Amino acid sequence: MGSFNARKRLGRWVLAAMIAIAPVASAKTKTHKSDAAQPQDSIEVVGHIPPANHPVTNFVSTQHYSSYYLYAEHESGQDITLIDVTNTSRPLVLADVPYSGLGASGSLVAVAGTAALVSSEMSDPPQAPPQSLKIMDFSDPQHPKVAREFTGVTAVGRDNQRGLVFVANPEGIWILQRHFAEDPDVEAAYAKHVLYDH
Repeated sequence: MGSFNARKRLGRWVLAAMIAIAPVASAKTKTHKSDAAQPQDSIEVVGHIPPANHPVTNFVSTQHYSSYYLYAEHESGQDITLIDVTNTSRPLVLADVPYSGLGASGSLVAVAGTAALVSSEMSDPPQAPPQSLKIMDFSDPQHPKVAREFTGVTAVGRDNQRGLVFVANPEGIWILQRHFAEDPDVEAAYAKHVLYDH
């Protein structure tokens, strides 16, 4: 009978020890889980067009129905390239239109879908020296990294509605897209809502 009581006491002691250790094990698991790679914000190259005959000096983006267009203006008085950027990974050059074909020798003032307002006078501001743009990764603020660099940049444009950035340099036109990481807590709350609240 004494050995039975001893085993009973030992069982209670093991159970108490397991209950005491469980939060520590759980904390270790949580720490390990939080160390796992979290989704990160990013800016990535999603499309590229080879270089044209003349450097691009200006971008204007617009939309026509469900299509998105990018007007790339080259050195003043040269030409305009019309690009379909609806599918950013496969941009399509629709036309290179010389200003002489437009009856103008100036520059783009505004665009609306397939319509453009072109000035009749050339504006020749002093050319700024080519610049460098870098895609930086600040996910670890103590150790920022250069993810990508573009040198000799002649023009930068934006399509804020779709989170796009257009960069022109001697290598062509680059289409960049901003991606915001999904919040894991929001995703978990949504999954719980879908599973249990319906």
